[in-house]
Amino acid sequence: MILHRTVIGSQTKIFPEGLAFTIPSAGTASAIAKPGITDTAWIDIGPIKWTKNNTSKTEDHMVASPGAYVVEDEVVLSKGLKLKGKIEKQSNLAYQLALCAAAASGAALPVSPTAGGQYNPLAGSPILRAWVHVQEYDQNNTLLNTVDYWCAIKASGDTNNDDKAAETPIEATVLFSTLNSGTLT
Repeated sequence: MILHRTVIGSQTKIFPEGLAFTIPSAGTASAIAKPGITDTAWIDIGPIKWTKNNTSKTEDHMVASPGAYVVEDEVVLSKGLKLKGKIEKQSNLAYQLALCAAAASGAALPVSPTAGGQYNPLAGSPILRAWVHVQEYDQNNTLLNTVDYWCAIKASGDTNNDDKAAETPIEATVLFSTLNSGTLT
């Protein structure tokens, strides 16, 4: 293996909880049901500059040796992972997350690029549970990593409305699912 510095760009799709899928077979997205990546209901949210934060917690296990305590081991207390990024291409999803919005019926806003129609700010949940599919490429456009996470996604900061391109900061907490998986290439 040759080690070298790499620039990584990510392309991201999401599949919200409760949305029906037909590939690999009929089902409804949840922690125990993941749609196939070729299903047409995936929402392409484009490039996101993800940062990954391992939020696991550990604790030193101390023992007397013979009287002073020394670290004998490090015990894992919990495992966690948070992804942070910005939705760079505004869509109905970005508005839903930034405004806790829901359609007049109380449902999630329609999938972009379908016209969003009337919505109600603060009528929806601040959390969107969804499958997140990330493909990471290097500066030569070579695929490095493909990963699927079951996540709780929320807006994590200000969506700007100024003289710069609008971006909606988001945070995705990776939730436990036996279907979370990745492949390094």
